[in-house]
Order: sequence, then C-alpha cells, then structure tokens
Amino acid sequence: MKNLFLALLFVSFNNAFSAFGVKNLEAGDVVLLSLKCYECRVIESETNSLFSHSGVVITDESGQKRIAQSLGKLDHFSLKDFTKNITPGTFVHVYRPKEFLNLSKNERLNLEKTLLDLFNSKFKNAPFDSLYLWNNFNSQGVEVLYCSEFIAKFLDHVLIQKTIPSPISYKKHIDYWTNYFKGVVPEGELGNSPAAFSRDPRFEFIGTI
Repeated sequence: MKNLFLALLFVSFNNAFSAFGVKNLEAGDVVLLSLKCYECRVIESETNSLFSHSGVVITDESGQKRIAQSLGKLDHFSLKDFTKNITPGTFVHVYRPKEFLNLSKNERLNLEKTLLDLFNSKFKNAPFDSLYLWNNFNSQGVEVLYCSEFIAKFLDHVLIQKTIPSPISYKKHIDYWTNYFKGVVPEGELGNSPAAFSRDPRFEFIGTI
C-alpha cells in the first residue's frame, strides 16, 4: 500500500509539472536555460548549475507572453525564438518572484502594464555587456547589460526586496577567462549569473517547459 501511495504521488507530481506551459507563464517570471555553446558550458561549470542564459516574461501590447532577454541588443521574443539554441535534452526552468505569487487579477494586470512600460522606456535596445560588469556604461553613457544583470535591474523597479549582487568567481576556468578578457579577469567583481535566480530565496520554482 505504501509503494502504491508513493507511485501515485510521483505520477501526480509529474503531471502537475508536465501540465505547465506557455499559458501558465506570468509577467515577471524568470526563465532559465542552457544554451548550446562552448562558453555556455564554461559558465554552467563555473556557477555549478544547469543554466547559462536567462530571460524574463513580459506581456506585450496584444496580450501575448514574450521573453525579454539581453543577448545582442535587448528585446523581447516568442518562447520558440528564445529557446531556439537550447541545449538538446534540457528544459526551461521557471522561477517566480514570491512577491507576485498571490496577486489579484487587477494587481496582475497592473503589473503587466507596469513591466511593459518599464521595458519599453528604460531597457529596450540596450546594448549587451560582453565584459559581464555590473554598472558598466558605453561611451554614449548608455548602460550595457548582460542577461541576468538586466533581469535583476528590471525587476528591482517593482520588487520590494532588491537584488544584492555577489562577487563573481572565474577561478575554475581561469585560462579560458584570461583569454576571453584579454588578460584582465574581473575576479571578485560584484554581479550575478543566471544560476543566482535559482538560489535566490526571493524566487520560487514554478515548473519546467
């Protein structure tokens, strides 16, 4: 009887998450995944995680769920386009700010509008920061943002509990990073990574797609 109960519980748990899909995404959800590239493997190894890229859900003017990401210039995309270079055999992991878990319908609609307006006015088309530096600006005074930095600073506009950046380590693959940064590795500089959201107590794991 005990084994039957555990089997039913396992099936119920799997069904709950297998039913999670695009329709269940909400504005403000953070989506994490593994991208198919060598540098991505290095990032995942360096951060002891499954994740090398991140995006955040917004609702566009037509009511469609889109994934905003900083990869190249900052813009929003369909989930299909966001995941086109996902590592085969892996899944998108979804994390929701705990402050957004119990919003009323009106609060949810207000949040959707606020995030879209914020994205369009302050973040859209911002350049990508290939140096992975927190608070980095180009020669025109425009802040350049890497993927997880963008999400943290974007959500900090609406979250009560703000992001606290942590020292970033590059020691595990120091030879790779020395070549990447042309000799000046920003070891210990403050920042974050996609993996940081999966370990942040402000966020709750919702499911996989």
